[in-house]
Amino acid sequence: MKTAILLLFSGILLSCEPFNLERIDFNDCVKPTAAVGATIAKLKVDLFLDKPVGDITTATWTFGDGRGLPQTGDRVSYTFDRPGTYTVTLSLTNRYNQSFTATRAISVAN
Repeated sequence: MKTAILLLFSGILLSCEPFNLERIDFNDCVKPTAAVGATIAKLKVDLFLDKPVGDITTATWTFGDGRGLPQTGDRVSYTFDRPGTYTVTLSLTNRYNQSFTATRAISVAN
């Protein structure tokens, strides 16, 4: 019985692809970072990645007003429904699933 199990594992190990470090591009494995850039025009805010660094696959924005759904992209626009100060959150990820979060208080008025 033990022999059969060893043969089964041997077959699995022989069918696997060998590990190859040459395929990994370590230069692209830079953790993403950026600040929250903003242009404010009354209640409308245009948000953008300010001074981005690293490999950025996804940029997700939340607006801190509990109303709007998150948006993705390097640049997004959002219109708040009332004046106030809101905390905008930017979440970045790269293809290696490394992440970074930045926040910025945004004040909007009529």
